[in-house]
Formats: sequence, C-alpha cells, structure tokens
Amino acid sequence: MDAIIAYAWVGALLFSRIGAVLMLAPGWGESAVPVRFRLVAALLSTAVLGPTLISQLPEIPGTTGMALVFVISEVLIGLMIGGVARIMMSALQVAGQIMGMQSGLGFAQQMDPSIGQSSAILSVFLSMSAIVLIFATGIHRLMLEAAAESYQIFRPGETLSVGDASQWAISAISASFRIGLQMAAPIVVFAMVFNLALGLVSRLIPQVQIYFIAMPSQIMIGLSILAFVLGGGLLIWLEALERVARLQSPL
Repeated sequence: MDAIIAYAWVGALLFSRIGAVLMLAPGWGESAVPVRFRLVAALLSTAVLGPTLISQLPEIPGTTGMALVFVISEVLIGLMIGGVARIMMSALQVAGQIMGMQSGLGFAQQMDPSIGQSSAILSVFLSMSAIVLIFATGIHRLMLEAAAESYQIFRPGETLSVGDASQWAISAISASFRIGLQMAAPIVVFAMVFNLALGLVSRLIPQVQIYFIAMPSQIMIGLSILAFVLGGGLLIWLEALERVARLQSPL
C-alpha cells in the first residue's frame, strides 16, 4: 500500500509540471490540439520519466497542506516554462503586424489559432508557418525534454527564484520584439522607399492616379519581399525558441 501511495505521489508531482508545460508550450498548447491529446501526452511522459526522476523528488510530506504546496509549486514551474516559450510566439505577432501595415494588408484580419482572436493576416500566416516548423524540426520534443531537465534547475520543494524567473521572462519579451523587428525590417525599408517614390511621382506627374497604382503595387512587392526573407526570419526565431526549450536565455 505504501508503495502505491509513493508512486501516486511521484506521478502527481511529475504530471503537475509536465502537464502545465504542455498546456502552454508552442505546438502543444495550440487550440487546434485537443486537450485530451495533451493530457494523454503528459500522462505518457510522466510514466516514462517517473523511474528516472524518482530519486530527485521529495518524499511524501506529513500533512495534506504541504503536499498541496508541492503540487502548486510544480504547476507554477511548469506554467513558467511553457509561458516563457509561449512569449516567443509574440515575435511573429509583432512581425506580422508591422509587415501588414507597411505592405498595405494592415486591415486584413483573420482568426489566429495561436492566440484565439483575430489578428493581421500576415501574423496568422507567420504563426501557422512557425507551428509547422516546430513539429517538422522536433522542437515539440525539446519542450518535453525541457520539462525533464528542469528538475536539475528547479528542484521540487526548493524555493523558486522569482528574480531569475522574471529575468528569463524579460529576456524572452526582449528577444520577441527584437526578432519581430528583424523579420519586418526589409519590408519597413521597402515601404519608406516606396512611399518616397510615390511622393516624387505625384509631384512630378500630378495627372497620374497614384492611389490606384500604389495599393496593388505595394501589396505585390511587399509579398514578394516576404517570400525572400521568410525563411531566414523564421530560422532566427526558431533558434531563439530552441534556446528557450533548452532553458537558456533567447538573447
């Protein structure tokens, strides 16, 4: 009986952290992924990792209150890991919004499954492309490895360093904005040159209907530039996400 209780305790601690990671991690935490699938993945991961991590877990506390504190602490650690990884998805939102405004597609909106609300159509495109890359390159497996390796850094029962966790989250936010601006920079430069050229044409040839020429040209050239820079931009983002999945700073 005592052995069953001990295994149940180990399973509860592991499932609390791993399940929280999978609920928020990019790829696993998308609304298109059924919750039952994530629960099954967390249970299977718990069963696989249990024998290897059992020595790193604390013994069953003497009171129910302390046991609840341990479980809540594990959930918070898992939410922190998954949440920091989820922050990296905002880089694609930043890039998509800027690209949309500068290429004439700023008002084109579509439901974004990664955030559960309407967003610029280029943001949706970048998010969907990133999710495909996550599964194609195996980053989703790294998130499971991050949950397992986190026991070397965030040991159960020890006080979580709020300062270190905050610094990690801040570095993810900074990296998201930096990467988003890097991805959108070529289109921003194009928009500046394009608008300057339109201004010169309208001054030199006032008879030309600039608006009817500018909008389709801006969209066409903007999408062409996006096609050239998309691969490199997503690669930069993917490398930053991989560092987060390895519990490192994305900067």
